[in-house]
Amino acid sequence: MISPAATMTDRARPTVTTEGLSEMELSFASLGAEPGARFLDEVKLAEQLGFHGFFHNDKKWAREVFSRLGAATQCTTTIGLGTSVVDPYTRHAALLAQAAATLAELAPGRFRVIMGSGSHFETLPGYGSPKPVAGLREAAELMQRLWRGEKVTIDGEVVKFKNGSLDWKPTEIPQLYIASRGPQILRLAGTVADGVLVGSFATPPGIDYAKEHILPGLEASKRSWRDIRLCSWIYLSVLEREDDPVPEGIKRGVSFAFWSSRKALSALVDTLAPDASDAFRTFIRDAPHEWSPPIMDELRRLLPRGVIDSLALVGTAEQVVERLKALEAAGVQEIVIWPFPVQGQDMNAFMHRLARDVLPRVA
Repeated sequence: MISPAATMTDRARPTVTTEGLSEMELSFASLGAEPGARFLDEVKLAEQLGFHGFFHNDKKWAREVFSRLGAATQCTTTIGLGTSVVDPYTRHAALLAQAAATLAELAPGRFRVIMGSGSHFETLPGYGSPKPVAGLREAAELMQRLWRGEKVTIDGEVVKFKNGSLDWKPTEIPQLYIASRGPQILRLAGTVADGVLVGSFATPPGIDYAKEHILPGLEASKRSWRDIRLCSWIYLSVLEREDDPVPEGIKRGVSFAFWSSRKALSALVDTLAPDASDAFRTFIRDAPHEWSPPIMDELRRLLPRGVIDSLALVGTAEQVVERLKALEAAGVQEIVIWPFPVQGQDMNAFMHRLARDVLPRVA
């Protein structure tokens, strides 16, 4: 197991203080792979075990996010619910605003919509994420103004909306979070969002990198760290022994995370993974930009342990607790867990294990 300090050098980033903010909370996320009844059972179990939230990813073409979250509002009472991560390209921002306000009404004070630039547009010819910073900025403006009950016209670079409003003025306003690893969108999150979901940085230096780019957005909008919630979504697996192998699911997740932010993360390879081989460096420099299963297979084969430990928490319960406390000390207020049970462990057992051995010691 590589220590948190070893995966990114501490020399790299100035400290951006977030002292005095609330203690860390742990939430879960679903990729939408499980059948409906099992998904609802997992949300209810997370609530019973004391986890803070449960998010549902908008993965193409898994089970539909808003339908499932609507069902979850009716079988829970306290746990936070939210999307992770929707984009303003495959759904118009006005439709996102409408859906989110509807769910916020069904789960008062509990609903968050997390928006990012999107990915995996290969099956949707004509769709993509052109001008992602402009697209997210314009989408955030439209959504927040619609939630305030305004009649809105926006003729943006990406988002177009003409003289429209919701048919009702929402009394429950969703919280809007922006997810990213890239510097420009992190800055945008600091400017306009209620929270930021940092993409899978699992070490304090990685969080410092994100905070360094969020801070100018906060300053530009005359806000402080008390006006935004700092979260990180992280692939997590609890091993029985320190020398147990890294689960293949973790490798797949980290490979996807690296590839979806290839430009930003490639520039950090020397600090993320001093153990990176020449073959890995050559591959990330020369491989085609387009995602494909063969590319992911090769990336997973070459993946250095340093990258895995920078973007995931893999270790014994004691090691996971130690690293979560380090992230809390770095200012992270919430971890959104992408769960990867070890072989022979189902999700129920995984959640109980975290609730018993991890949650009481960090949250």
